[in-house]
Amino acid sequence: MEGKICIVTGANTGIGKETALGLAQKGAEVIMLCRNMQKGVAAKEEIINKTGNENIHLIITDLASFKSVHQAIETIKKNYKKIDVLINNAGAYFTEFALTEDGNERQFQVNHLSGFLLTLSLLDLLKAAEAARIINVSSIGNYKGDIHFDDLNLTNSYNGLKAYRQSKLSNVLFTYELARRLSDTNITVNTLHPGVVGTQIGYANNRTFHALAWKIGSYFMINSKDGAATTLYLATSEEVEGITAKYFEKCKAKRSAEKSYDKELATKLWEVSEKICGIKKEADI
Repeated sequence: MEGKICIVTGANTGIGKETALGLAQKGAEVIMLCRNMQKGVAAKEEIINKTGNENIHLIITDLASFKSVHQAIETIKKNYKKIDVLINNAGAYFTEFALTEDGNERQFQVNHLSGFLLTLSLLDLLKAAEAARIINVSSIGNYKGDIHFDDLNLTNSYNGLKAYRQSKLSNVLFTYELARRLSDTNITVNTLHPGVVGTQIGYANNRTFHALAWKIGSYFMINSKDGAATTLYLATSEEVEGITAKYFEKCKAKRSAEKSYDKELATKLWEVSEKICGIKKEADI
């Protein structure tokens, strides 16, 4: 990975930090997009100290804010001429309903919309690389997900798990549709389930019985290092060179939810996401 420039969202904790650490150990230049300044700085320093790799950079980015995402995009474009690997890793789970400053349900924006905006905005830099890779971290939740076009914010029947599953199915649909649109380029696009990982996602933003159950259950889940294994495999392995539009688990390709292969559903989600993110349809893709 020497000479490769990699972006990892949500890189200050859990799977994201282990992913950034693994890339740094392989000699990559890593750009960490993190919401929390204090945690981001601490994670950056830890990665540098553990690897001796000084090419680790931090950009404070709140994926619950399109304004913040645009600022990150501007910073990246100002400082880099290419991106070799983009890993949309950041994810959140909330049991309580809330809208972002942009008017979107939090999980849908953090887990899908902001990654959609970031990715499409950086395509020129990805195309400038020799063979770029885009990796979208989904989850097993995609199998039970639905896209509620009549009420994407789920204002009429909010349920945290329902919102999470919608966002995770969106990750897979976006991956396959993007791969189709980039089929004649040097960019591959894949998605994955990292495993049931004992990170803070199940309880950090929640104050319910579910959060307590997750915290207790986390002792029986895999750790963040193991959870990052498939992401790192997709980012670095020669075995997946040229492989695109696939869903992986435990470093093996497998079938995702049946509805994730619905091209009409993917196209509709794409168009709706473009509109919400304010992306012009004449964008070069």
